Amino acid sequence: IILEKEGERYRVTDVKTIEHTERAMLDGQIHDVLAVSKVICEVKEQLEEVHGELTSVCVAAAGRALKTERAHVSINIKGKPMMEKQDILHLELSAVQEAQVSVAEKQDNDRNFDYYCVGYSVLYYRLDGNEIGNLIDQNGSEASVEIIATFLPKVVVESLISALKRANLEMKALTLEPIAAINVLIPPSMRRLNVALVDIGAGTSDIALTDSGTVIAYGMVPIAGDEITEAISDQLLLDFPLAEQAKRQLSTQEVITVTDILGFESELERKEVIEKIHPALEKLSTSISEEILHLNNNKPPKAVMLVGGGSLTPELPKVLSEKLQLPVNRVAV
Repeated sequence: IILEKEGERYRVTDVKTIEHTERAMLDGQIHDVLAVSKVICEVKEQLEEVHGELTSVCVAAAGRALKTERAHVSINIKGKPMMEKQDILHLELSAVQEAQVSVAEKQDNDRNFDYYCVGYSVLYYRLDGNEIGNLIDQNGSEASVEIIATFLPKVVVESLISALKRANLEMKALTLEPIAAINVLIPPSMRRLNVALVDIGAGTSDIALTDSGTVIAYGMVPIAGDEITEAISDQLLLDFPLAEQAKRQLSTQEVITVTDILGFESELERKEVIEKIHPALEKLSTSISEEILHLNNNKPPKAVMLVGGGSLTPELPKVLSEKLQLPVNRVAV
């Protein structure tokens, strides 16, 4: 995606999509750096024809083996000059460092810093013990911040960096897919509502929850669209790419035509195929709903927003609404 900044907003000026020709990525982890970098090069070349040389990129990563941690930091500001943006950033990053230490302590090995921070959200700022919207230009005795930070294993991040390097690109910034999606879909004014955002990709379903004006939790399940494709492949005896094609046709067509690995062609009704893959649909919905409930103190959110290619899986919103005991119109793509 090519973005241009206009004032405080960004405008999307171009988008190019190329699919992986083989399963070079599994569960959000790069398994074949060469194959992934080849695809990155193809996208880059297409964009460079129009926009000139591209040297760096911002990346949104899937939350494979995600760790989240809360941290709180306070500083004495008595008699000091009023706080500026830089002071607040320093305070937030001190809290991120605390979170990283907590993550390291919880690991059962000596590899303390095997996790990279890929994003954090401020839960609240406080001035002299009272919650406050913004610390800039505030005076008092004590300022504090509480954040929720998310960490990914080093191996996940470094394989991304390797694939980009081969395409002569530098990673300028890294965030988590649900953080990227939440910034577009759920503005701060909407975050007082308890809403779950689920980004269902090919290998992972990444989850973010909002409440009380902030992002309160992040989570991930290693089950997503590929699970449905595999079920279609098994049930209809199809090669994986053809099963992927059939899955997409289910979203738009009432009857699909498939050719199995033995060369037999058959026409199947959408309803019939959905019945065959229902166990996989149940598994995906159960995994997502259980993670949402786990992150949300065992209560369903007010609404669920689904994004990503896997969210177009037929019947998924309906099954998910049943699992979370929500009205059908409260789970939407």
